[in-house]
Amino acid sequence: MKDNLHIIRNFPKNYPLWRKVGANLIFFFSIAVIRWRKNYLNQKDLRNAKHHLRRGDIVLVGGLRKLSCLIISGPLTHSLLYIGSNQFIHSVADGVEKTNITELFEEYDTMMILRSNTQSKEKIDMAIEFARKQIGKPFDFYFTPGREKLYCSELVYFAFEHAKVDVKIFDDKKYEDSGGLIPGIKAIHPMEYIYGDFNIVFKSHNLEIKNKKVQLIKEFT
Repeated sequence: MKDNLHIIRNFPKNYPLWRKVGANLIFFFSIAVIRWRKNYLNQKDLRNAKHHLRRGDIVLVGGLRKLSCLIISGPLTHSLLYIGSNQFIHSVADGVEKTNITELFEEYDTMMILRSNTQSKEKIDMAIEFARKQIGKPFDFYFTPGREKLYCSELVYFAFEHAKVDVKIFDDKKYEDSGGLIPGIKAIHPMEYIYGDFNIVFKSHNLEIKNKKVQLIKEFT
C-alpha cells in the first residue's frame, strides 16, 4: 500500500516548485484518516467481485475513512481498469501503477463493477494496452487537460476512448473551459459511466441505487 506518509516525487519534467509543494499538501491532507474503523467491504463482497470480474471492466471504489471523501462526495470516489489475474491499473498520488484486489479490499469501503455493452476482445485489448503504456506517468493533482499527467477517471476515459468505446463522461468544451476540474470531479461518479456504454454487473452489499443515484445503505452511514 502506498497511502502512508511520504513525499510525492513523480512529476513531469520542469514542473514548477510551487505545484510540487501544492501537490504534496493535497496528498498529505487527502490521506488523513478521519474515521478509525475496519473497512465496510467483507469476504462475501470479495468472493462475488472475483466471480464477476472480467478483463476490461471498470471498477469504482470508495474510501470513506479519509478526509478526501469530504472533498469528493459520494460513496464511489476512485476508478480503476481491471486487466485480469486480480490486477488493476489506476492513477493514484504516486502516479499510474498496478494494484491488486487484496489491496483494494484492505483500503476501500465500497465497490461497483461496470462492463461495456459494446466490448469485444479487440477493444478490451486496446484499452488495456493503452493503460499499460501510461504506467509511470504522474498523477494530475490539479485536474488539468492533457495526457502528460493523469487522474484516475481520466486514465480510464482515455483508455476506452483509444479503444473507441463511448464512455460519455467528458464534454470537450466544458473540459477545456473548466481546466478539467468540473468533469474530473463528475467523472468518478458511476452514473456518468452508466450514461455511456456500460452496465452494472456487481455492487457491494452496502450500496443501493435510488432515483438513478448510487447511495450508501443507511446502516453504514
